[in-house]
Amino acid sequence: MKLSVIVPAFNEEAVIADTLRRAVVALAPHELFVADGCSADRTATIAQPYANVLALARTMTRGAALNHAAELATGDVLLFLHADTMLPLGAAAAIAGALQDPDVVAGAFRLRFDDPGRLATLVTYNVNLRSSLLNTFFGDQAMFVRREVFVRAGGFKDWSVMEDLEILARLRRHGRLTLLDEAVVTSARRHQGTGWFTTIATIWVMTLLLRLGVPGHAMIQWYKPRR
Repeated sequence: MKLSVIVPAFNEEAVIADTLRRAVVALAPHELFVADGCSADRTATIAQPYANVLALARTMTRGAALNHAAELATGDVLLFLHADTMLPLGAAAAIAGALQDPDVVAGAFRLRFDDPGRLATLVTYNVNLRSSLLNTFFGDQAMFVRREVFVRAGGFKDWSVMEDLEILARLRRHGRLTLLDEAVVTSARRHQGTGWFTTIATIWVMTLLLRLGVPGHAMIQWYKPRR
């Protein structure tokens, strides 16, 4: 199995080095791409020693950026990783183990926040319970997918929000999704900045709107992606 790791980024100089260093240790010797949306800071420069940096137009949506990087990837498995999310050691072995089952076409990791507080712990518990019961997950859980299935499913929608949740239904047409026992550690900075209840309520509302058929590009006014 060869993994191609794709990291969308925009002005992530504070976190990108740690994320990529961990990815190299957890996944080496696999392939890394950073899809940089014209960052105004040193994101691209910092990422260059670790990854193939793709300079993309700032107007490109996150979904389009991920699709573009996927077209260049040579791995047979794609791993979509947020710039502020740390993979667990042994991530490659965990993914390879899950994909030994030919019925499994994609999956993700359980979630932990880098905030030790009670509220963060409660949110983490609920996210992982939802993922287990509903077999759904978001981009901050580091989704991986067989490349040929990703292509057959049509890739991500040309959206910057909810493109990660929307693709799951199309992937299920090709096989089973799985949730790994291992957990990624993602930054709680958005929740801390906007407020835990506000952020979670916004995500719930947007998830409901998606289920009702509202496209992701219509929701961008409520939830600005970091990239």
